[in-house]
Amino acid sequence: MKAMPVGEEARLEAAVARGIITADQAAAIGALDLPPGSGTGAAGDAPGASPAHRESPRGFNAATIAYVVGAVTVVGAMGWFLADRWEWLGPWGVLLTTALYAVLFLFVARRLAREGFATASGFAVVLAVAMVPPGVTAINDLVGWFPGGWGRSCRWPDFVFWSCRGHELVVELATALAALVALRKTRFSLLVLPLAAIAVRMLFHLTDGWGLHVIGDASAGWIWVAGGSGLAALAYATDRRQRGDEDFARWVHLAAACCAVPASLHLLSAYEPLRHFLVPGAFVAFAAALLLRRWVWLLLGMGWFVAYLGWLAGEVFRDSPAFPILLAAIGIGVIIATVWVQRNAASLVARFGTVTSDGRPRFPGGVPLLLAPALVALLLLPGAFEDDAEKRRQWDWQSRRIMHQMARETQKAKAAAKVRADSIAAAGGAPGVQAAPAVLRPRETPPPARP
Repeated sequence: MKAMPVGEEARLEAAVARGIITADQAAAIGALDLPPGSGTGAAGDAPGASPAHRESPRGFNAATIAYVVGAVTVVGAMGWFLADRWEWLGPWGVLLTTALYAVLFLFVARRLAREGFATASGFAVVLAVAMVPPGVTAINDLVGWFPGGWGRSCRWPDFVFWSCRGHELVVELATALAALVALRKTRFSLLVLPLAAIAVRMLFHLTDGWGLHVIGDASAGWIWVAGGSGLAALAYATDRRQRGDEDFARWVHLAAACCAVPASLHLLSAYEPLRHFLVPGAFVAFAAALLLRRWVWLLLGMGWFVAYLGWLAGEVFRDSPAFPILLAAIGIGVIIATVWVQRNAASLVARFGTVTSDGRPRFPGGVPLLLAPALVALLLLPGAFEDDAEKRRQWDWQSRRIMHQMARETQKAKAAAKVRADSIAAAGGAPGVQAAPAVLRPRETPPPARP
């Protein structure tokens, strides 16, 4: 019996973990003798690719790390070159450079795909998509659609949407279109990440387009919540529907968890009592990590939990010697609860099964429950805009008050200086004219008397 490839072993182990097949069935499948040339390679191998030229299985391995390092290096080098030589190249030079590199990356991607290196080909396609933003910016400089560009200062009440956000919007839409076309041509899941980021950014553009551009901590926090909730629901739906070895939902989960970070920072800055929701949110994130088998939610939950403990230790119980003892007791309780769960794992899974009959993860409540935070955010968003506007008015009033106070102090200082100058002049004689300093002469001694 021939040894089974690493990719096939991982696939069988995943099938057993999801309940699709049993361990005995997986062992029986592994014991099958396949005829030569039957093609047991990893998904994505090109037809006819020899084993000597077959790419390493996709996953967290040395090949994937090398691909990521290479792609990041190329993007950094191109960004550095374009930023340093933009004025020297000019719009036409930038456009030709980005077009040349995009064609080169697509050619390399096609060649790598034919050789059976699907992951390397996908990274080359991502690099080609990364050439779209500077290319569209160069076209904007040539055509003059939005002369203000990125550096235009757009603040209330002089905010004009197309003048202030038009260039950014066109670049994002062009990048999204390029990513969609590339995703249709090649099944590479990393292309989903820029689409998710652009989708969240579109929520901010919608608020700008509706004239709700006075965005502060409260409104920005709820917009991030709505974006993260929508992406979490999309990730779960993708998890339930995707087929094959390509994991598209992974990057949507990552984008959703990333949205939770700025949402937390903004909302905690605007509403301090919300910090008490960090612990329940952490346990929800832990549950999502277990049910959906996504480590990114585990990292988010740990961040929220540690942040809350840090706040308790630094603010609430700073001078309390009993807090460390209580914290240690909580930790012991968590360990005991974990042991109990492991002892009753079979009955808990049978009662609250987290895997459906098709072997895919299941989240209680599904998409509607994951969209609930977005609904709450949309309901609270009008009040958040009013809170931010009120804070902006208070900040403007305080700024004007401070400026007025500084101007008064400056006038008082000038008046005091003038009074001192006038007093000095009056002491010396004519007012307004400073008296000349007295000249000290040496005392004259009388001549000696004649004898």
